[in-house]
Amino acid sequence: MFETLDPVPAEIANAISDGISAFNESAEIRREAFAIIWRENGRLLGGITASVSFSVLFIGNLWVAQSQRLGGTGTKLMAAAEEEGRRRAAVTACVDTLSTQAPAFYPKLGYVEFGRIGGRAEGRPVDRIWFRKELSAA
Repeated sequence: MFETLDPVPAEIANAISDGISAFNESAEIRREAFAIIWRENGRLLGGITASVSFSVLFIGNLWVAQSQRLGGTGTKLMAAAEEEGRRRAAVTACVDTLSTQAPAFYPKLGYVEFGRIGGRAEGRPVDRIWFRKELSAA
């Protein structure tokens, strides 16, 4: 029997993720996940989640507190993730974003668009955009 779950319970999301991880491990496909965060006086002001597999650094989420935006924190977090990716033998980096977020940010860091798909949100067009960057040796 098929079911639609909305919202998705955490235990279901974890079970699906764990199942994929177990399969990948059995097929010797490694995925090394990590996060880099920025704290000041114990307060979390930004962070990035990422993973490396297939020699590719996959950027998951990049977040900077509203009060800290446009101050270079996002650029520093991306640089730190790229460096960690290189340390883990990544030769390419990949990230996706929405046209409603900050798509101009990634080209400034040397990323090149390689894919785009259009959609709609609340009646307005929204694109999902994928970027990649070749990582030079550390």
